[in-house]
Amino acid sequence: MNWNSFWDFLEYIRGLNMLSLTLRFILAMVGGGIIGATRGRRQHAAGMRTHLLVCIGAACAVMVGQYSAQTLGSGGDSMRVAAQVVSGIGFLGAGSIIVTGRNHVTGLTTAAGLWASACMGIAAGAGFYECAILMCVFIYVSLVTLNKLDAAYVKSSKVIVAYIEVSASMRMSTLLKGFADTGVEVASIEQIGRDNNEFCGYKVELEIVRQPLGHAEAISKIGDIDGVLFVEEMKA
Repeated sequence: MNWNSFWDFLEYIRGLNMLSLTLRFILAMVGGGIIGATRGRRQHAAGMRTHLLVCIGAACAVMVGQYSAQTLGSGGDSMRVAAQVVSGIGFLGAGSIIVTGRNHVTGLTTAAGLWASACMGIAAGAGFYECAILMCVFIYVSLVTLNKLDAAYVKSSKVIVAYIEVSASMRMSTLLKGFADTGVEVASIEQIGRDNNEFCGYKVELEIVRQPLGHAEAISKIGDIDGVLFVEEMKA
C-alpha cells in the first residue's frame, strides 16, 4: 500500500487491521509498563505487571467494542464497553487502598495510577495514539517529578497528623501541656481503639506554632514527653 504522507499512514493505522492491533497493544504495554515500573520501584503492591495488564485489558475492551460496531454491525455505542472499564477499574483500585489499624490510609496514589492507566489503555485501544503517548508522559511526570515537589510541600507544611500512644494513667491535660511546651497546638484529637490497662491510642492533628520547628524535630520532642509511649507521623 502506498502512503502519500505520514498522515495517510496515521489514518490507516486508526482502522482495525493487524498492524493497527499490534501497535495499539504495544503502546498499551509500553505505557502501562512505564507507569507501573515507577510504582514497583517504591515497593507498591500494584507494580509494572498490574499496570501493564490493566492497560492492555482496557485497550482490548475498546477494540472489541469498535470491532462489534464496525464489523458485526452490533447496535449501540461502540464505546459503551470502554465506559464500563472506567467504572469497573474502581474495584481494582479499591483493592490497593489499605486502611491500617491506626487509621493510616495508603494506596490512594496507586489506585489513581491504575485508573489513569486504564484510561491510557482506552486511548491506545481506540487508536488515539497521540493521546495515549501524551497521557503516559503526564502520568509519569506526575508520579516521578512531582513526587519531590509534593514531599517538599509536605515538609514545609505547619500541619502534622500523627498517631500517638500514651500510658493509660496519663491525664489529657498533661499531654496537652506537653504539646504546648513542644511548640505545637492541637487542632483535633481522635481516640483510636479502646482504652486498655497499658495505653491509649490517639490520632492527632497538630499545628507548629514555634518556628523553625520541623516535622521530624516536633515528632522527636513529642516522643520525649513523659507518658508518651509511641508517636509516628501519618503520611498518605
